[in-house]
Amino acid sequence: MCRRKLTPARRRVRKYTAVFLAVFIVFTTYFELAVKAQLKDVMIRQMQTLSEQGVTMAVEEYLAENAGSAEQMCDIVYDNGSVAAISLNAAAVNAAKVFVTERAQRHIDELAETQGVSACLGNFTGLVFLSSFGPPITFPVESSQTVSCEFSSSFEGAGVNQTVHHIAITVYVDLLINNPFRVGETISTASTFEIAQTVIVGSVPTYSGWRER
Repeated sequence: MCRRKLTPARRRVRKYTAVFLAVFIVFTTYFELAVKAQLKDVMIRQMQTLSEQGVTMAVEEYLAENAGSAEQMCDIVYDNGSVAAISLNAAAVNAAKVFVTERAQRHIDELAETQGVSACLGNFTGLVFLSSFGPPITFPVESSQTVSCEFSSSFEGAGVNQTVHHIAITVYVDLLINNPFRVGETISTASTFEIAQTVIVGSVPTYSGWRER
């Protein structure tokens, strides 16, 4: 049996196909080794900012929707005009925790989906001197997060026989970036906000501060 001779057109098709496959393999390998690592750093930085933005929105909404309740988180007991004890209002603190954690998770999910992260077109070349050139390309990010809150209390002198009682909330976020590009990276953020100040007139008992989680 004789082997059929390929026509020039078919030889060109095979040649172009082989060249295309070779270029595709080289580009894919280059993207995995160089471009993906560079884009990973960009995504981590932007997702950290996005996480802090979502937490800030949650705390601002809590203060706006619960005006006046933050000052009631601590009960102050007076004795003969002096502060005898300061106790934590567990119900108010727990309500604030639930509110902030739920809102923070919701905002982070929404921002990751709608705002996402962006990288200049030059970043996809993997070349440092082109990393800031070209139009931005925006893509959504799939992520999962764990949000927790911690309240802290401190005292500060404010003049003769006056003390300012501060209540602050620290929101911790552990954010796992799943996609795009199978990043699989976890970033952690901690944001602290002061949510209440109370001016106490009279002597304050010796106190090292409470911390509740």
